[in-house]
Amino acid sequence: MKIKNSILLIASALLLAGCGDVSSESSTPSGSDTPTTSVDTRPDYEKGEQKEVLGTGLMFTESLGYNTKDASIFDEGNVRYVVYDSNEVSKGEQVFAARKATKVDGKWVYQEKHVILKGGTTWDKYIYQPSVVKGSFKLGDETYSYLMAYQGNAEVGNYHNHIGLAVSKDVLSGWVKVGNAPILENPEIYSGSFGYGSPSLVSIDKAGKVLLSYAFGETQLSGTRIKQIDASDLDNLKVEAGYSELPCAGLIGRDDNVVTNATLSFFDDYSGVVLANDGMPSSNAPGNARGFEIAKANSEIISSASETWTSVKKVTGNDTIDYDDETSLGWDELYSPAIVTDAYGLLANDATKLEVCYSTYQEGVTGANYTASLCLIEVILGE
Repeated sequence: MKIKNSILLIASALLLAGCGDVSSESSTPSGSDTPTTSVDTRPDYEKGEQKEVLGTGLMFTESLGYNTKDASIFDEGNVRYVVYDSNEVSKGEQVFAARKATKVDGKWVYQEKHVILKGGTTWDKYIYQPSVVKGSFKLGDETYSYLMAYQGNAEVGNYHNHIGLAVSKDVLSGWVKVGNAPILENPEIYSGSFGYGSPSLVSIDKAGKVLLSYAFGETQLSGTRIKQIDASDLDNLKVEAGYSELPCAGLIGRDDNVVTNATLSFFDDYSGVVLANDGMPSSNAPGNARGFEIAKANSEIISSASETWTSVKKVTGNDTIDYDDETSLGWDELYSPAIVTDAYGLLANDATKLEVCYSTYQEGVTGANYTASLCLIEVILGE
């Protein structure tokens, strides 16, 4: 597989923040010294309540019953978009949601939540892990500006997954699924097969050609593979027949030499690539990852097993101390990292640090399965 020559490092670092709309406001009527309070009647998930922390920060808050995780996040001009897993109603079916954010006093303020895509009735009844990239994608008589790859399956549980596509002209609305079948269908018939999932898209021409990295889990093998896709004309979609597999040399985040649940971001001259990768204790460990790793390499690593990663940082709970209380225990679960890039999945070639969005949830509380949240942390890449 050949990719454009060159890229170096990531998009300009932005200040960490997690903030949102004010949930109530006070006013003083004319001729009165007594303030009156108006009650915000919006659902909790629309309030985007701010939580101040040091070192890491919740991006926004959705109430108990709403799983907020597995994000795709990018900046387009002075606007930030985040597309993520959520629920349509409390503890309801998984859907994809999106929020738009603008900067106010140096902090990102997230606007209301938009439900943008729901599961289907067959292979994608349950949907997970959206990845969105900008470009030009024709479907029928329409040309769309955004392409989404996502993971889906027909049964509850993380098995028998496939990967499909959707397109839209607007991140916050109008998403249309591409066809009725996945573009990558899991061929495994065994009950314990993960299949294909955790897709990550990067544009390679700022038009219709993209690089798709995805996790695969077969009966005996697992890891991350890469394919090139020409999505310029989705009625005549061209998916590379072969694939390359990401090597693990140089990574320290796992003890089983597997790259999984990863996102890739190229520098904007395509000379180098940055990896964010889950760090499970081992391939047999239950539950979510306890940390994730950031690494960088020459772009040739995506097609050459002889290339080696340079590990930049392994992020664990010790890096995410929560200063909202006095316990300072940090987050127990850190998983599904996504690098903040531009709309094409690229990083500025002169950047020395980056932001990483990751998922976490509260352990040991009632309804813990519905407490997932999205956080940001800054990672120094170095020169």
